[in-house]
Amino acid sequence: MVNETKQIRSDSSGYDEASGHYDFSRRAGGRTSELLIELLNPTKDAWILDLGCGTGNFLTELDTISAKLLGLDVSAGMLAQARAKTSRAELILSDGVAMPLQDRSFQAAYCILVLHHISDKIGLMSEVYRILHRQGRFVIQSCSHEQLSTFWFYHYFPRGLEIDRKRFTDFTELSGMLMEVGFKDISIHPCPFEALFKETPELYLDRSYRDGNSTFFFLTPEEIKQGCERIKEDVRSGRAAEIVREFDRRAQRTDGRVSFIRAIRP
Repeated sequence: MVNETKQIRSDSSGYDEASGHYDFSRRAGGRTSELLIELLNPTKDAWILDLGCGTGNFLTELDTISAKLLGLDVSAGMLAQARAKTSRAELILSDGVAMPLQDRSFQAAYCILVLHHISDKIGLMSEVYRILHRQGRFVIQSCSHEQLSTFWFYHYFPRGLEIDRKRFTDFTELSGMLMEVGFKDISIHPCPFEALFKETPELYLDRSYRDGNSTFFFLTPEEIKQGCERIKEDVRSGRAAEIVREFDRRAQRTDGRVSFIRAIRP
């Protein structure tokens, strides 16, 4: 399934350094994982690709099914963490635009909050199309622009929302890209709203925690300092907890905070 030549065209965007504490703020939710497996619909002997697998959180969730797994990531640090979690999955160091994989060798592929890191999204989608069998499924997890507005994080780091609305492709445009490449039967599935751990504003006072959020790579030191000062003030006054509750209510009233977009290769 894997060609010998491994081409690497992207840098790790700070994730090698962050890999050791990335899981402080990233986990795979049980109900979300169940929805992912339902959308992938793997057969017993299927090969499944985790594109941008990071520390392997979703690879370990898929260990419960009989499919064969391959995780791909551009960060050696992330892959080292993934290797410590799973013995079943094959792991390779590569980007998503020049994957060392054979044509039509996978039944399904997925990427979890990865697409906003990719500058050549059409190139990545074309590669996924190439490596999928006919009727293969590609599942992307991402945030719509409306969903982004439900994160209280941006209350403290407001320019982050402007930045991420440029990084995250809204779903209408994303669906158009998938169709341009050749995918069909595109559907959107909001993920369950899951509180996997109690994330509070004061956690962002810790740089190691912030390193798990790539938006901070684009903020200035002064913007980060100002946001942290606002957090400290709201924690002291007790207002921080109410801000979190209000944004959580907003997410629960709408389509949550993330969605899966499923596309079929004809």
